Amino acid sequence: MRVGRTSAGTKAFPASGLLHPVVLGAVVLLVLNDHVFKARWPSWWTGKLSDVAGLAMFPVLLQALWEQASRRRERDFRPSFAVMVGAVVLTGLCFAATKISPDAGNAWRWALGGLQWPFFALRGWLQGLRIPPVRPTQHAVDITDLLTLPSLFIPLWLGWRRAREQAARIPAREQSSPLP
Repeated sequence: MRVGRTSAGTKAFPASGLLHPVVLGAVVLLVLNDHVFKARWPSWWTGKLSDVAGLAMFPVLLQALWEQASRRRERDFRPSFAVMVGAVVLTGLCFAATKISPDAGNAWRWALGGLQWPFFALRGWLQGLRIPPVRPTQHAVDITDLLTLPSLFIPLWLGWRRAREQAARIPAREQSSPLP
């Protein structure tokens, strides 16, 4: 499978970057680590593993959301490396803030708790239980987590490859620059 294509070998489409095996593997690793590995083998390494997996996939998710939001404005879709760079920078800055600042870490705990709440509410409702309130998630302000920031080179590389491959598909006369 080539970067920027689905497993069927089709042309890149909005949010197709999420289908890359590295991104899918990072999501599976993140879920397994947070729900299995940390419980069975709590250590410094399992904490860092979640950070690496999250940093590898989150910018691709941000790019996918951008592509979905802007797809109606564009006639022909082309993945944007500039959007990926922005997603990587935003992810890195927010991640660093939550690892350095207790206030940013607390905001993250409540934001993630709010994102998880609909699932807890649905489960409670389906089980005939009282719908739970929004609860913050667990989060540790840990400056050593900044050691995982080089993981951001993974989505940067994937975004560059995806944009380059798409640019190679377009005839030279239609391109204004090598990377859209």
